[in-house]
Amino acid sequence: MKRVAIVTGAAKPESIGFAVARGLIEEGCEVVVADLYTEGFSAFKGLCVKTDASDQSSVETMVKKTIEAHARIDILVNCVGGSWGITEQDLRSPPRATFLGLANCELSDWRTILGANLDSAFYCCRAATPYLKKQGGAIVNISSIAARKGIPPGALGSSGPYAVAKAGIMALTRQLALELGGFGVRVNCVAPGVVASGRLNQVFQLSGKDRGPEGPVSQIPMGRVGTVAETAALIVALCTDDTAYMTGVMVDVNGASYAA
Repeated sequence: MKRVAIVTGAAKPESIGFAVARGLIEEGCEVVVADLYTEGFSAFKGLCVKTDASDQSSVETMVKKTIEAHARIDILVNCVGGSWGITEQDLRSPPRATFLGLANCELSDWRTILGANLDSAFYCCRAATPYLKKQGGAIVNISSIAARKGIPPGALGSSGPYAVAKAGIMALTRQLALELGGFGVRVNCVAPGVVASGRLNQVFQLSGKDRGPEGPVSQIPMGRVGTVAETAALIVALCTDDTAYMTGVMVDVNGASYAA
């Protein structure tokens, strides 16, 4: 029987989520794509559900449709997120040409950014957990180097609330790993650094080729940004039996830029 995987934020080409969905399909999984970016649904043959992951009822509807179609959930990968928000307008627009800090953000910005990054993962984990517990499985949450280092003021296209939300993802991962380990459900977290996604290309248009959303690219010890494929390969591996004894782990993939 094929394993069933839900990947949120998987419909946009040149994104980590898109590459993860493709990688899980290559692993033989039945992949359900959950996204607001419906233009990308045509790239997939399986079930695609228009989903606002920051909305509890939308997530619950998506999980219900998954169960109706496949009767089980084995894998959940929470790739939805962003420095500003995940509304349909956000997905189709370039990032804001500013830096938004904790000291000057509006409460609406705080709520929106935490909703897009932290609430979305919580809602998806909570909705999928009853089905994962039936036979065991894997959850992978996506954090960021921003959770380790923060976002330096002046980093265009990014925000302080994003760093806080991504730190929350790490805590959520640890707690769920403790709660679900007895049911054979592994919960891990990947924290990418600067990755050459479509979003990074948009940030470069604002700030120049040497300054990404987490600071100067020249400060990365490996001398380059990561690739979507490198990051996705790690995430896919955490969904497989090759990592069957890994849970509650935060894996950094950032070219040693946090160590520096």
